[in-house]
Order: sequence, then C-alpha cells, then structure tokens
Amino acid sequence: MNFTITFLFSALLFVCHNGWSQPSKSYKKQMKAKEKAQGKATDFDSLQKESAGKLLKYDKKLTALDKELKDAQASGNLEDVDKVDAKIREVKGKKHFEKDKIENKISKEYQKSQDKEVRKRMKKNKKKSNRINDNKREPFFKRLF
Repeated sequence: MNFTITFLFSALLFVCHNGWSQPSKSYKKQMKAKEKAQGKATDFDSLQKESAGKLLKYDKKLTALDKELKDAQASGNLEDVDKVDAKIREVKGKKHFEKDKIENKISKEYQKSQDKEVRKRMKKNKKKSNRINDNKREPFFKRLF
C-alpha cells in the first residue's frame, strides 16, 4: 500500500514537473519567429551577393564599350562613335532598370522579415517622407485636428 501511494505520488510529481517545465506558447511563438528571421537574414545576404554579381556583368560590358569608344574616337569615324555611344546608353539603361528591380526586391524581402507593427510603421513613415519630398502639406483634417 505504501509502495503504491509512493509510486503514484512520485508519478504525479514527475508529470506535474514536466508540465511546468514546458515553455509557454508565446515563448515558442517568439522563438519560431526568431528562427524564421535568422533564415531570412541568410537569404537576404545571398540575395545581395547575387544582385551584386548581376550588376558586375553590366560594369564589365561598360568597360569593354569604353575601350571600343576610345578606339572609334582614335580612328576618327563618327558613325562608329555614334554606334558605340548608343550601345553604351542602352547598357546603362539596362543596368539602371536592373538596379531598380533589385532594390525593390531587396526592400520587399527586408519588409517580410519584420513584424507586423514594424511594417505598418515603415509604411506610414514612407508615405510621410514621400509627401515631404513632394513638398506637399499635411491633409486639412490632420492639420485641423
């Protein structure tokens, strides 16, 4: 009888101890979000390295075209100079387009790694900065109240 009571009591303590030692749901949720953010950080780094490689390709093309331009200027043929200038403008345009696309992608990835409140605050600040940069006043009702 004493043995069974002792066994039941020790089993009860063991079960209760395991129940108490479990982390709360909010803690688990925070840890899960932290792990997810760390994974995003590594993705973010690889995304930046990849995009730097894409822009480097355009830089190499531009250096090659600069050499062609100098050769064309040395020869004195204006038609060749105009053709090379057009190629340079085209490559610069493509580079600018690619750079804008990469910046948008990086900013979206960065926003995904933030909390909901932080994303809201970033959006609000972006709207305010755009309004200030466009040199527009705050809306009438905001100024009034």
